[in-house]
Amino acid sequence: MDTQADEPQEPTSEAEAFAAEVSYWREVRGLAKRTLAMQMGFDASYVSHIESGRAKPTAEFARLADETMNAGKAIWNRWCDYEAARTRTRHPGAPPAPRRAEQPYATGSALVVEHDQASLDYDGTSDRLTMRLRLRNTGTEPVTRYLIRISVDRYPGEPERSNAHYREHPLTGRNWR
Repeated sequence: MDTQADEPQEPTSEAEAFAAEVSYWREVRGLAKRTLAMQMGFDASYVSHIESGRAKPTAEFARLADETMNAGKAIWNRWCDYEAARTRTRHPGAPPAPRRAEQPYATGSALVVEHDQASLDYDGTSDRLTMRLRLRNTGTEPVTRYLIRISVDRYPGEPERSNAHYREHPLTGRNWR
């Protein structure tokens, strides 16, 4: 009797789509595999194995990756597709509750964002981005640089639709509209 016939099969295309989604968001957020792994509490080799397809993704990994990279449930939904195809059951639904309530700050960070306001205005020829941040240095060392990553959402409230749009039409410095 073949025992492998009773086990769920690994869905190749869904696993590849999940790996691609994790890799995409990691690159969008400008994170090295080692940095992402550290922020999620995983070994760096595990993130590499997930992205290369050598390791099977888990619900915990998918939830933490989505939460850490603020992917708007895009990573979680890819995992749900993978899991549904793997087990041939219906979509698992909402992700498990986050394991931590506090905002994740980078290890050793002494800056706290107390207020964040941004606006994007189009005057008919160009966009003007205005950002106002109120930062509090809770550490003992002076802060000389604070890097900002700007994310544009073509379809607010619809992260999957925005992601699909920007995969087909990547932003460059010349095509902001």
